[in-house]
Amino acid sequence: MQSSPLRSDGYTVVGGQRDTIFDSLKEIWRYRSLILELVRRDMKVRYKNRVGGILWSLFPPLMQVFTIWLMVKFFLANIADYSAHLMAVMFLWQFFQNTLLDASQSLLNNSQLVRKIYFPRAVLPLVTFISNAFHLGISLIFTLFYFFVMPLGNPTYPKGLRWDALWTIPIVFGVGMLALGLGYLLAYLTTFYDDVKFLAVTFLGLFFYLVPVLYPIERVAVQAKIYPLYMLNPMASLLVGFQRALLPPIRDLANPKALPELAFHDFLPWISLAFITSFIVLCLGFWIFERSKWAMMERL
Repeated sequence: MQSSPLRSDGYTVVGGQRDTIFDSLKEIWRYRSLILELVRRDMKVRYKNRVGGILWSLFPPLMQVFTIWLMVKFFLANIADYSAHLMAVMFLWQFFQNTLLDASQSLLNNSQLVRKIYFPRAVLPLVTFISNAFHLGISLIFTLFYFFVMPLGNPTYPKGLRWDALWTIPIVFGVGMLALGLGYLLAYLTTFYDDVKFLAVTFLGLFFYLVPVLYPIERVAVQAKIYPLYMLNPMASLLVGFQRALLPPIRDLANPKALPELAFHDFLPWISLAFITSFIVLCLGFWIFERSKWAMMERL
């Protein structure tokens, strides 16, 4: 007969008895020092023996920005300050993607630690969120520097700096909720089905083309039938909200009247809906993860 898992406080999990969500949250808070220690460990492991250190986290998205900028500038459309608009969302997309994928693999990657000591398993996806949020902060500092310096002779800032930029803080939090919620759900599925991690990478690659990173949202807005459905995607709303909080509307230099002028306030209803959706996804993902944590332990 299999014994029930033993908790650090001396209690065992019996049959159908489960902690409530609030109990789980309080337990996670009690282990906050462990969370910080795991974040520090993650940083050390990630940048061990790397001469460039944390700067390497900027390299992949910067190469993407540079490649896409060249393609658009010389082969597609002449959009004013396209590199600035692209950089504003590329780092946020990387944060979403990395948080989701890292969280989905967090239990498997730490299976030895999980089997040795007791701590709330929900801590592991949360650690990946905090680590990637730290990298995003570094990226945003670099992005703001770019806005003040480039393009040469006509910098985007300080003339383009507005109070709307403060909205970037809650928008990042909204993206984090969505990524972490999906990460909890995928962490649960990945424990039971190895195929999930490959499907996640594949679908994220396809999903990249369903959000306004490569192309301006104005190209979608001119399609009146598609636009409302497109904006129901919470990641699309949050990305464009983040971009417009930092930068003015996009202008087509070749034909200024070809694109509608959409400012940040035009997206507020969609951003609000995206926040609600992200919160629901986080609650659902966390609930499924906590409900199945002991079953996942048996699979590790």
